[in-house]
Amino acid sequence: MPGSDFSVAQLARTLETTTAHVVHLLSQHPVDWSPPRFRRTLRTANRSAQWRLWYERDHLSLQAIADREDTSLAAIRLALLKNGTRLRPVGSYPGQPRRK
Repeated sequence: MPGSDFSVAQLARTLETTTAHVVHLLSQHPVDWSPPRFRRTLRTANRSAQWRLWYERDHLSLQAIADREDTSLAAIRLALLKNGTRLRPVGSYPGQPRRK
């Protein structure tokens, strides 16, 4: 596995399977475990509940949350959608008319 301390053989032993099976699984389900991406993914998973509170309870916009967290609007949007948050129309929040 490129960029890893594990070899396919070590991974197969750890998973108690064959190297052929590990190679097949990795070819079907590639994973990028490079440190920066892993840290971002872990941070997103840890922060998405807070983002949902800010969005639903505090009525912050996706952009305001992205700015506050120093991340992308797309990352916030995707995290909220994956967690079942219903997104409101741009420029509005519940109980307030949409801006024109």
